[in-house]
Amino acid sequence: MKFFWNYYFRIIKKGGLSVGQTAAQAVIPRHAFTLVEVMVVVIMIGILSSLAYASLMELVLTNRAKEAAQTMRTFAERAIAEGKRLGKDIEIRRNGNSMEYWIDGNLAKSESLGSFSQASAKPDCKDSFNPTSTDKAISEYRIGISGISGETYFAACGARGYCAAAIKAKDNNSMIACIKRGNSANAKWEAL
Repeated sequence: MKFFWNYYFRIIKKGGLSVGQTAAQAVIPRHAFTLVEVMVVVIMIGILSSLAYASLMELVLTNRAKEAAQTMRTFAERAIAEGKRLGKDIEIRRNGNSMEYWIDGNLAKSESLGSFSQASAKPDCKDSFNPTSTDKAISEYRIGISGISGETYFAACGARGYCAAAIKAKDNNSMIACIKRGNSANAKWEAL
C-alpha cells in the first residue's frame, strides 16, 4: 500500500514523469551509498579494530603476569604461615608451571601458575637484590618470626616474554611481587 501512495504522490500529484523517466525510476529513492564509500568504511573499521586488538592483548598479557606474580607471592606467604602454625620447617619450590610446598619431605600443597613456566633471567625490581637461591626456599620454624632467611626469588615467564616473579629481599620480611612486560630491550622489572 505504501508503494501505491508513493507512486500516487510522485507521479500523479506532481504532474507526471520527467522526460526519459520510467515510473519505477520516479518512485525509487536516489540517496544511497556507493560501493567505494562502503569499502572505505569497512577498511577504516578494520584498521581501528586491529589497533584495539593490539592494546587489548597487551592488557591481557600484563594482567596474566600480575596474576602469576601475586599467586607466587601469596602462595609463599601462606606456606610460611602454615609452617609456623604447624611448628615445622617447610620447603617452597617452583616446579615447572606450579608452586609447591613440602613439609617433612611430603608434598603438602601445589598451585598452578597457568601458562607461566621457567624464567631465564633474575628479577631486578628491588635495588641491591642478590639472591642466594632461585625457585627454592626453606622457611625455618622459629618462635616469634618464622620466615625465609636470606634472599631468594621465584620467577616464571609466559607468552611474548611477559614474566612474573616473587622475591624475598634481605630487608623485607615478606615477599614482593614483580612483573616484566615483554622481551624488548627496554623491558624492565617493576614491583607491584
